[in-house]
Amino acid sequence: MSNDENMICKEFEREVYLYLDNNLSTDRKEYWKQHMADCKICSSLISEIEIVLDQAREELTENLPDAKFETMIENAVQKKRFKIAEWFFPHGTVKEKFAFSLKLAVVGILATIAVIISLTTNQPNTVKTISNELLDWEGKKVITQINEIKNTINLIHEDEWDKQIMILNNKMQSLEKNADKYSFN
Repeated sequence: MSNDENMICKEFEREVYLYLDNNLSTDRKEYWKQHMADCKICSSLISEIEIVLDQAREELTENLPDAKFETMIENAVQKKRFKIAEWFFPHGTVKEKFAFSLKLAVVGILATIAVIISLTTNQPNTVKTISNELLDWEGKKVITQINEIKNTINLIHEDEWDKQIMILNNKMQSLEKNADKYSFN
């Protein structure tokens, strides 16, 4: 088998369940049908998977009484339930428990030191150092510019087209210059 054929077969392995569930495009599904007609490895792979899926469908169609189903779910939840005590005090030898406790203590101490340092040092407030023009959260400038454009549009309706187009053009150029001034590029 050539390297290209091997790569195609590996790609089929990744898409085999999509193929079986009809979740591939028509073209892609047709491609795999043609490939399986020529490739014994991929055709045997899909045959094996179909046999396993058929057996699973037969075995999983058993009707469970509600009580048995609820018991199964409850047992699964009990097994997966997170227990804090087990996390802090894991099972194992005394040496492993001591090593874990030591690591936990070191992490706690480092976190405490980091909090103390951050509270006691004078760090500049980055929000206060940003210019007010960039932090114009109320958008006063934007609102005034929009109102100016609205007024200009209203004036255009009064038949002063040439003058208004020039005013709009100048205003747009001014806005572009201001926008460039505050851009982060």
